[in-house]
Amino acid sequence: MPKIIGECLADHRALTRRKLFDALGELLADNPFDTITMAQIASRAGIGRTAVYNHFEDKEVLLLAYMKEATSEFGTTLRAAVEAQSDPIERLRTYIRLHLEMTDHYHISGRLNLRDQVSRPNSGHLHDHAGAVERYLGSILVDAMNAGAIPKQDPRALVPIIHACLMGAEAPGRPTEGRARAEVAEEFILRALGVEASRITPGRPPRAE
Repeated sequence: MPKIIGECLADHRALTRRKLFDALGELLADNPFDTITMAQIASRAGIGRTAVYNHFEDKEVLLLAYMKEATSEFGTTLRAAVEAQSDPIERLRTYIRLHLEMTDHYHISGRLNLRDQVSRPNSGHLHDHAGAVERYLGSILVDAMNAGAIPKQDPRALVPIIHACLMGAEAPGRPTEGRARAEVAEEFILRALGVEASRITPGRPPRAE
C-alpha cells in the first residue's frame, strides 16, 4: 500500500491530485499533450505509475480534471482583479495583463489546441472550460460598450481576436521580453477596440467631460 501523505485519506487524495496536476502543467509547458505519457506524469509527480490509476483512468481524464481546477482558479483570480476596477478601460487592461500572467502560470496557452489531440467527447468538455473565460471577456466588452468607453461592436467576434493577440504575446523568452510583448499587446488591443488615444497609456484616468 502506498505511503499516505497528509493527515487522512482525503488529504492524501487531494495532495496526490495536486502533485499530478502540477506535473501535467509542467510537462504541458514544454511538450504537446499527445506526446505526454502517464509514466512521465507519474515520474514528474514522484508517484508510482500504478498509483496514478487509482485517481485517473487515463491521461485524458487527468487532463479534464486539471482543466476544470485550473480554469476555476484562473477565473476566480481574474474575476476578483477585474471586479476591483470600476473604470471600464482599467477593467479591460486588467483582464489583458492578468490573462498573460496567468496563462504563463497555468500553461493555458498550451491547452488552446488540445481539442484536436483528445477524443471527441472530451474535446467538447475542453470547449466548455475555455468558454467560461471567453464569456467573461465578452461581458467586460459589453460593459465597456454600454459605458461608451469603446464603440459598439460584436463581442462574439472580438473575443477570439483578442485571445489570438494574447496567445501571440505568450511566446517564450526572457522576462523582460515578456513584459515588452505584454505592453505591446495591451496597447494594440486597446487601440484596436477603439479606446480613446489618451487612455492607451497605462493608468491614465478618464478625461473629464
